[in-house]
Amino acid sequence: MSLTCRFNRLLVLLTFAVSALAVGAAQDHIEPGGQPVTAKIKLDERSMIVVPVSINGSSPYDFLLDTGSSKSMIDRKLADQLGLLRTGEKTVVGVLASARMAIVHVDSLSLAGAAVGAGEMFSSDDPATVTGKVRGVLGEDFLQNFDVLIDYRHQTIQLETPLSSMAQTATGEHLPLQLNGIYHGKPTHNRLIISGRIQEFGDATMSLLLDSGANQLTVFEDKLGSGVNQAELIRVGNFNQWVGSLAATCKIRSLKLGSNSVTGLTVTALSRRADVDSDGLIPTSLFHSIFISSHGGFVILNPSFPKTSRDEQGATSAR
Repeated sequence: MSLTCRFNRLLVLLTFAVSALAVGAAQDHIEPGGQPVTAKIKLDERSMIVVPVSINGSSPYDFLLDTGSSKSMIDRKLADQLGLLRTGEKTVVGVLASARMAIVHVDSLSLAGAAVGAGEMFSSDDPATVTGKVRGVLGEDFLQNFDVLIDYRHQTIQLETPLSSMAQTATGEHLPLQLNGIYHGKPTHNRLIISGRIQEFGDATMSLLLDSGANQLTVFEDKLGSGVNQAELIRVGNFNQWVGSLAATCKIRSLKLGSNSVTGLTVTALSRRADVDSDGLIPTSLFHSIFISSHGGFVILNPSFPKTSRDEQGATSAR
């Protein structure tokens, strides 16, 4: 597959908002629940995750699950169809472009019964750009309210009240999460940034965003040095527009994340520094599963659970 084809969906939705309100940013907006809820997910050919999302109690619609997007978005036609009240506009910043978007009010947003109360979403003519026939994007402003287990092997997602049974029984190295970044000297929020090291880049610590909306390990400036494939002009989707950039690739021996090492990877580097708040992206699809606890401030890559605990977690499911 050419570099251009791989990138058509790579940097679509790494977004954060400038002075924008979040959906259900406070924990007391979470509707109470007992057991974790489990939903089946759909994976497209590039391992993008599609989940069923209900708005104000509606029937579920297909949304892209994007841990790299700090804000949730909805297709403007669907927002109009549901009669969502428009409350203003804000600027949303992406990897290589920004856009002005409308803000709409929602009374509730839920995934398989895991619900968050009243808040705001962005409304766009094409929120997912090139990700198929989804009607919106479910971002970290929603997901941060829960402990989340994304399981690629079984194609499920589990959500639970923070620091409950999954957090207590999950085993594996707890990697610290940085939940805020810096953009032009100001803090950004709803981020899932961990530290990583790549020997070929000098083994310096890099800030890398865990991104279910990416399909390639990526750095936001040219660090590859010698021995790289020839740079190609790529088109990167940002919101409802396309941006051109040169990018090159090379093989690396390993990506070190704490005591974990992911080997045999190809890394892609943009030829110019992207205007973002991290050094690069780590696709969550590199792991067979990933447990994220924003409230606990940690992530576990390829976690293990006691068998009895896993059986209990599957008691409540949505298909």
